Amino acid sequence: MKRRRRILTALLIALGMAAMVAPGTAAAAPSADTAWVLRTQYLTSNPRGGDLACTESRRIYLARGSYNWGLRIGGNQWVTRDMSLGAGWYRWQSCLNPDDGDYIHTSTLLPENSDWDAAATSRTSVVNSSGTYTWGSFLDPRF
Repeated sequence: MKRRRRILTALLIALGMAAMVAPGTAAAAPSADTAWVLRTQYLTSNPRGGDLACTESRRIYLARGSYNWGLRIGGNQWVTRDMSLGAGWYRWQSCLNPDDGDYIHTSTLLPENSDWDAAATSRTSVVNSSGTYTWGSFLDPRF
C-alpha cells in the first residue's frame, strides 16, 4: 500500500512539473470572453420619440484591465470607448431612446465600489428599415 502511494505521489509530481514546463497545455491561462447585455425588440425606422427602452440590468464581475466598450444594433456594432477598469462588481445596462428620427443609444457601468465613478458611452444610431432588432452593448477584454 505504501509503495502505491509513493508511485501515485511521484506520478502527480511528474504531471505537475510537465504542466509547468509545457504552458501551452495544462498551465495555459484562461481566456476572457466578450460580455454582452442585449435585448431583442421591434424598432421603427423613423421614431418620433417615446419611452426609453432598456435592457435588463446585469450585475457583472469584471477583472482589472483594459476593455473595448461598444454598442450594437442588428448586425452593426461600434467600439465607442476604450477604458481601463478596476476589478470588482458593476451594474451594467444599455438604453435606447427614440428621438426625432433616430435613436440615442447609451450604455452605463455603475461600480459597486463607492470610490469609483460611474461610466457611460453613447452614440446616435439610425435604423434604416423597421423590424425586429437585437441591440445592446458589449465589453471586450483586451488582455
